Amino acid sequence: MTIDNNTPEEKSNWLSILGRSLRQDLLPVLTNLKLAIIMLLVIAAFSITGTIIEQGQSSAFYQSNYPENPALFGFITWKFILLTGLDHVYRTWWFLALLILFGTSLTACTFTRQLPTLKAARRWKFYEQPKQFQKLALSAEFENASLHYLPEILKKRKYQVFQEEDKSDILYARKGLVGRIGPIVVHIGIVVTLLGSIWVQ
Repeated sequence: MTIDNNTPEEKSNWLSILGRSLRQDLLPVLTNLKLAIIMLLVIAAFSITGTIIEQGQSSAFYQSNYPENPALFGFITWKFILLTGLDHVYRTWWFLALLILFGTSLTACTFTRQLPTLKAARRWKFYEQPKQFQKLALSAEFENASLHYLPEILKKRKYQVFQEEDKSDILYARKGLVGRIGPIVVHIGIVVTLLGSIWVQ
């Protein structure tokens, strides 16, 4: 019999520290683009290996086709194949772990980067100070310009236009919001594919 001497406050503090540590230490690693690309390449490499090396055959088959002398590429022998599970790549624990890790990385990236970016893009944000415009990647200043005809021109070019009723001299227009949704749809598609791959194993 064990006795838990931790008070509810201590447990709460411990959980808070754990949650903070996961957000600060683990999430940046999981959402790292380089790590995701490396995982994708590793998954692709092992998938190619699983296509080249016959899967689910008997030990005798691998002994006759992958002898120890001469070994394929100097190290791929029947013993190596059976030891590493290359005879059933798609059902090995390490391949499934790779799929789960990659899916977790995509999910974390979607919730921590893509969805906040989409949410920010949907906000109408008016700039009124010259300094704010100078921070934009592209900005231009026109002399003697009028906003009277500009809304119609922008609408014809597929922009969403918004003007505040009490500020007719300020106009906001945007387009390309669908482009923000694209990466989210791609991530969802890949995660569904990964779940399907794990399910059929």
